[in-house]
Amino acid sequence: MALGSIQNLLLALIVVVPGFITTHVAVSLGVVRTEISKWRLLIVSLSTSLFVVSLFLGILQLNGTEVTDVTEVQAVFFTPKFRPELVLALITGSAGMGVLGAVLLASNVHKQVRNWIWERVPGDRTRNFHEPWEGTLDEAARVQVLTSDGAIVIGGLKQYSDDGKEKQISLTGAEWKSPSMDGFEDAGTDIELLFGDDIQQITVVDTKENAESQE
Repeated sequence: MALGSIQNLLLALIVVVPGFITTHVAVSLGVVRTEISKWRLLIVSLSTSLFVVSLFLGILQLNGTEVTDVTEVQAVFFTPKFRPELVLALITGSAGMGVLGAVLLASNVHKQVRNWIWERVPGDRTRNFHEPWEGTLDEAARVQVLTSDGAIVIGGLKQYSDDGKEKQISLTGAEWKSPSMDGFEDAGTDIELLFGDDIQQITVVDTKENAESQE
């Protein structure tokens, strides 16, 4: 294979790979469990590559490396010889951008932005972005769960699943009442975990807003 062809192949990898690194790190560390289609992931990765490489070249220009044409991108990495330190810097920067993206995902910044937009756009506010399960429990502080065997458990909402698969919910300070009992009984456990087949109905007993106002 000609040297020029090898350089073009390496350049293509250098330009495309950063976005995949950034996206993979962000999705992995941000614990995005909702299934993302391959095409959507590909589009996001390529778009991220464009952003990361543009930012990288912009930083190089601030440090005196002029890039006035697309063809000069190859010269950046191969003049006067192959410069692995720049490739390493680009990969490291891509991983860093992925960590930043993971922080934003874990902090639910995308949800906050989405809520901000929806508050300013007229429309049907009874429709949730994904499903009532997530939208309702996101505001809940204390819930009551009716199980498949007719028992009722009340407790503080600790966590709930949001991967679109099996519904799971964990409660703290749980109190149980079976069909044969007259009142509730303290479970005496730190955390109670309920799985999809056990959950028949969920009632929000107290919301986060109410809980905060009573403190």
